[in-house]
Amino acid sequence: MKKLLLLTSLLLPLFIQAQSISGYVKDSVNGKPILGVNIAIDTRGTTTDANGYFEFENITGNDLTLKISCIGYITIQKQIDSSTRTYEFFLTKNEIYLDELVVSATRTENRISQIPGRINMISNEKLSLIAAQSIDEYLQLLPGVQVSRSFGIFSTKSSVTMRGLSGNEQARTLVLVDGVPVNKADGGSVNWNLISTGQVERVEVVKGPGSALYGGNAMGGVINVITLKPTKPFQGNISVEEGSFNTNQVRVNIGGKLNGKKEKGFYWNANGYYCYSDGYITQSEADQLTNPFIVASNVDEKAVSVKSGYFNGEKFNADIDFSLYDGIRGTGEKVYQPNGNQTEYLTYQLRTNLNGKIGGIKWNTSLFYIDEHYLKVNESKKDDYTWYNVNSIRRDIGVLTSVNYTTGKHSITSGVDVRNGQVDASDIYYTSSDKVDNNGKMNFFGFYTQDEYSITEQIKILAGIRYDMARFYDGKFKIYHPTAETTFLESYEFSDIDPVQWGAFSPRISIQYKPSDRFRVYGGYSRGFRPSVLDDLCRTGRVKGGLKVADPNLKPEYLNNFEVGSDIMPQKNLKLAASAYYSLGSDFLYYVSTGDSIDMGFGERPIMIRANISNVQIYGGEFEFTYSPLQSISFFGNYAYTNSKITGYKPRSASDPINLKNKFLTDIPQHSFAFGTFVKTKYFNVGVTCKYNGSMFVNDQNVYDEIVLSDKYPSWFTTDLKLSFPLGNNFYEGLTIQNIFDEKIYDSKGAVGPGRFVTLNLGVKF
Repeated sequence: MKKLLLLTSLLLPLFIQAQSISGYVKDSVNGKPILGVNIAIDTRGTTTDANGYFEFENITGNDLTLKISCIGYITIQKQIDSSTRTYEFFLTKNEIYLDELVVSATRTENRISQIPGRINMISNEKLSLIAAQSIDEYLQLLPGVQVSRSFGIFSTKSSVTMRGLSGNEQARTLVLVDGVPVNKADGGSVNWNLISTGQVERVEVVKGPGSALYGGNAMGGVINVITLKPTKPFQGNISVEEGSFNTNQVRVNIGGKLNGKKEKGFYWNANGYYCYSDGYITQSEADQLTNPFIVASNVDEKAVSVKSGYFNGEKFNADIDFSLYDGIRGTGEKVYQPNGNQTEYLTYQLRTNLNGKIGGIKWNTSLFYIDEHYLKVNESKKDDYTWYNVNSIRRDIGVLTSVNYTTGKHSITSGVDVRNGQVDASDIYYTSSDKVDNNGKMNFFGFYTQDEYSITEQIKILAGIRYDMARFYDGKFKIYHPTAETTFLESYEFSDIDPVQWGAFSPRISIQYKPSDRFRVYGGYSRGFRPSVLDDLCRTGRVKGGLKVADPNLKPEYLNNFEVGSDIMPQKNLKLAASAYYSLGSDFLYYVSTGDSIDMGFGERPIMIRANISNVQIYGGEFEFTYSPLQSISFFGNYAYTNSKITGYKPRSASDPINLKNKFLTDIPQHSFAFGTFVKTKYFNVGVTCKYNGSMFVNDQNVYDEIVLSDKYPSWFTTDLKLSFPLGNNFYEGLTIQNIFDEKIYDSKGAVGPGRFVTLNLGVKF
């Protein structure tokens, strides 16, 4: 008998075959995969990847319990059957505490509640319920975020700023797509139209200076747009839209995983977008009476992107993304040219991202290349006919790196960023002999290090510092064969100037106390640094509200920011958040009047120049709440106050008669708020949102403007609606109404926005 027992004990492991257990974890409401879910079997554990996938190898035994837990969801335990190899779990949100995973705040994956700062995130679920036609329009519902897109889809460009920094200056807010910069060195601008709303998974917004991690463009904050990746062997979405002003749009998104449901392997994704619209008359009624050549401002744009990649959990991931965009927009005047005045952005963009883990070190390397051809036709006829074209080639190339190592209570992230930007542009006149060139190049180099130190489970310190160096060279503004069209600009010419180099340290330190999941409080200091953009250093030309001239002698600007904030959940399903900030800017870059003016076709406008005006003071506060009485319905609301004022003005010359001290910065509302409700059911989805934007000063001197007929742009209040209905398992239809009550919104030329915009759409998912 003893021999039999001994033999059994030796042979039993051979009959208990080790097994592999895998599965997917998804949200119970929308069925989307959940990243970062903790999966445990006895003492073994793992986490889900971006596709919600997990896997255990060499599991033995029959009586096993699987524990699935994730912040923001109710923990479940599941007895697993040894005959089953692959599982699918659906988690239900825990309405007591919701917390999202973001990467842009620390350049590593982190929960929002663990970061000592103010971060907002717009989830894919919220994106599907907000009435918007471009990514930047979603952002205007966030407190303290200012979106400048006067003409909706007909706008030739848009800018997004935060917390009191001038509302027409995109260069102070860094925009990333999957962690890769898309701001151009030429003007700091972002082509928001290039990013199709149909390919976005979520949008992360980090407020306050991010220069300690990202350098110059992040002086006012960071926006990171995360794109979707396929989760099935083959999937797709096709939608057709028809809207106001004979607007027609088609969106196509298809993709798949080449290895089915396995964790490792290749994936691919392709997106296409087309939009055409007859447009509308943007000019004011006064302009229409005096200008017989006014026509509708139309749009004709198309974009395609192809992405492929390989994923292997934390070990190694790689992807490459190529995008092509061609957008043409008429600007509302036609004399003799076939299409009249128009702008065209022809953009080629290549991004690649590599990341993985070696031992205890996580690493990431991203490379990018942006090639944008900006073409603009300008023609006008008063006493004489004038026609010239702008041809500007803008190129940016760079590499970003980071490594992260966690030891004990420290998580240390360091890296090096290198970038080059250049512009080669000409204004070519066809009704005279004039030709105007502007050229310039800039090199950027940055090194950073950051430590996330968890003193205790309740107290966390985030400290970091970055050194940036920027070099401006090959700058030129030159006029050839000048006539009366350009001779007044000859005094601003320059070429063969010596290279200029700037450097600065950008520190950051913040601390957070979080005694429970229902409460946290934080405070911190951060410093922003930004050298001027090439557009201000070497281009003379039109800007919003007038004409500006180049200044190659500009210095960098700095911003010292102090901030405190708190989150609290006084009861189930209700979350409150508040922040207050105080910022001091020095050598602040700002458009100021030279004292001269020019007739730009719609009236006399000032000739301006970018200048380091010395000191500004910006302070404000934000409050927001979310309330979800049921899993299918939620409410939100927020309010922001901003006070941005020039506290010390440095005249451009001893004879400068203008003193801007105690003047308010332009294009910034002191008061703004938004609120709305979202309902998501099996039978219909609805989102109703309202936005108020307070009055804003028009010009640097805060004085009466002859075009706007006031010293301020008037405040406005809009209400938007989005409805969608599933039609069976695959089809859906929807209705979007932006600006339901047809509110009129004006810009510095007295031009008016499109008002009410209605869109019907029909789509299919597979």
